[in-house]
Amino acid sequence: MDTIARSDAVWSTTTKNAGLGWLVINREQRTLQKRGVRVIYSVLVEEGLALKEAVATCRHQDIKEVQFESDSTQLIKSINKKSPTLEMYGIVEDIHILASAFDRVAFEWIPRKRNSEADMLAKNALLLYKQEVVVADLMPPAN
Repeated sequence: MDTIARSDAVWSTTTKNAGLGWLVINREQRTLQKRGVRVIYSVLVEEGLALKEAVATCRHQDIKEVQFESDSTQLIKSINKKSPTLEMYGIVEDIHILASAFDRVAFEWIPRKRNSEADMLAKNALLLYKQEVVVADLMPPAN
């Protein structure tokens, strides 16, 4: 397939916030995206949310054939075997619905070492998100 999309997520055990990172690579372009999410309770859920963002990005870009890659073995198995845990059911179902728009789609596991760019995006998103939350919490109320 001409397009590869990789995703990753990091989680703060103290704040329960997560950073999501994903990239879409093909011959025409390279899209790097990230975002912070508040109050995540599971590493698997955050990995699922990051992959869902990658799938949505590819669908928005009107890509027809794509291989999604993640270093989360449990997530990829949940998607490919269509047997998610209860906490992942909604996210996996959303991924399947979004992915139905593609002509060809695959979900593959990759080693963490090959996912370093998505990991860096996720870590950066979490760092920036922490800073934004602190600034928002310190803002005085408007009079």
